[in-house]
Amino acid sequence: MNDIKEEFEKIEIPDELNSRVASGVQQAKREKKGKKKYPNWVVGAVASVIIVGIGSSMGGSYIVDAAESLLNQLFGSKEKVMEAFPEESPEEISFMEQHLEFAEENLTEEEFTNLSDLYKEQAEIWRGVRAENRSPNEEEAARLHEIKGLQFSYENQFALKEAQHLSSYTVTQPTYVPKGYIQTKESFFIKEEGDEPVVTFDYSEGRFGYTTYQQEINQTDDFEYIWGNLGNTNSYSLKGYEFTFKYSEENKETGLRVKVPGQGYKITLLADRLSKEEAEKVVLSMIE
Repeated sequence: MNDIKEEFEKIEIPDELNSRVASGVQQAKREKKGKKKYPNWVVGAVASVIIVGIGSSMGGSYIVDAAESLLNQLFGSKEKVMEAFPEESPEEISFMEQHLEFAEENLTEEEFTNLSDLYKEQAEIWRGVRAENRSPNEEEAARLHEIKGLQFSYENQFALKEAQHLSSYTVTQPTYVPKGYIQTKESFFIKEEGDEPVVTFDYSEGRFGYTTYQQEINQTDDFEYIWGNLGNTNSYSLKGYEFTFKYSEENKETGLRVKVPGQGYKITLLADRLSKEEAEKVVLSMIE
């Protein structure tokens, strides 16, 4: 895995992806701290972050007969997918099928064909790598990295719709963005079977950035590690909501959380450098 990481870091990416990568670096730091696990097929698709074993959480609404499944149509069989991604559980592979069904419903025929071709190429590269029990070479790593960006451009079009489909709460997006910041990614992930999606929006200003996390009110996740390690806690009421603000003097990191009991969700904002006042404006724009 270190070889893959090193090869990815050598690759130059298109200018239009630079802002996404700037945010991705900060997000990667958070994910590393939280030790988040992503299936390999998802690592290749930046926008839709789907995690462990959640086939049953869909209630079977997307599950189709194996002979007619999209996985069979695109890859020949589920077994071929498992050859490419042997470390993934059957539930993760099943969700990949459900994810493709959702993509087909929400993209044009041409867009879905292009996205499908990217998944097939991604699987073919990994299948060859696994068969030879090695890491991707420089050329393969470069192409996998390029595929990642291309998949993002398609999946970003329906990531929030898919998250809403899986959520009991209403997914909301910040309408206030601090001056100088740009949105770099919108995505969601599910950590454990039975959990609801955690919907995230990433923003950056140069090498600094912040991420909002919206989730079911009683649910916890890996970023709790970061939240829990921020000190200097201050709880207070604002506009009828109970807020908790945290910050780190040493790292200049801040965190803000608000619960919305009437809607059944909570929002957490984690930032590299963002004032309490600006963080409040961002979070309030998601609930008002």
